[in-house]
Amino acid sequence: MTVEDLGLLAGLTSTEAGTSVPVVLALAGAFGVLREESMPDGAAATVVISPQAAYFLRCLAAYVRSGHTVLDNWERAGTGTGPFTAGQVLAGPQFLHLAETHRLALDPAAPPLRQVDVVQVLVKSRLRRRGSRARYLLQYDERARQYQLPGGHARASDTDAQATAVRELEEELDGYAHRSDRDVLTELGVVEAVQPSRTHGALTGYRMTFFLLKTDTDRLRPGPGARWVDEGDLLDPDFRIGRASLNVTALSRLEAMLPGGLRGLPWSLPDPPLRGLGAVINDHPWEVAGLVIGVVGLVASLVPFFL
Repeated sequence: MTVEDLGLLAGLTSTEAGTSVPVVLALAGAFGVLREESMPDGAAATVVISPQAAYFLRCLAAYVRSGHTVLDNWERAGTGTGPFTAGQVLAGPQFLHLAETHRLALDPAAPPLRQVDVVQVLVKSRLRRRGSRARYLLQYDERARQYQLPGGHARASDTDAQATAVRELEEELDGYAHRSDRDVLTELGVVEAVQPSRTHGALTGYRMTFFLLKTDTDRLRPGPGARWVDEGDLLDPDFRIGRASLNVTALSRLEAMLPGGLRGLPWSLPDPPLRGLGAVINDHPWEVAGLVIGVVGLVASLVPFFL
């Protein structure tokens, strides 16, 4: 059946069929349910590829007739990883994220739908004194449902990338106030990355500017939802904190750019001071009391065996 025949069957005029039907067929073709064939007389025809594809088109037609929508919840920001419930996969942003992920897989050079500037800050520390493994501070993003480095999108009010970094640190670290006499932000590099946004679902071009924080304060208080992650886990694509993955695609590229990689970066914080017994008791009196009672009870239970 030709394009004109389809239009005439739908009640369109010949002129309308020549303009409207190709648009509808192109839209339906984006779902992969149609293919082009040649008629015996050589005319081009569009056919449905299978019975299942025909049922899909009839399903769409039923939605159109009823006035219902296939996708909903477009106002919600944030996507997740599978397995998905029916309500999740038919939520607009989630469906868009899946479609954009597929588009990028089909064409690694696929053009992004949006461009954003993002700043992220590495905070490198160690749990104990010299010899401990390096660990990095990550913040949980509620909308993206992922952990990522402290930082965020540049705003029009930010004078430059460093101003964005300062603002984000002061927003995300509990009680932190940037002081130029104590805190140094060193730019490490700029990385370009294209990936579907976990907030909006759209394929996004990110221009990521990375900084390393170095500060003399020995007490840096992470905000709610923050976690310290070992250097060995930071770039592991399979590493999870609970069910949440890490958004470190651009960081992996930065790591390859840095002489010595992340391992060669200096520490952000001074070594934690050695603490006396009195300081530990003052900070954790109930825990120390419980430990003492437990030790005394253990000793008391062992005394009869030595009498």
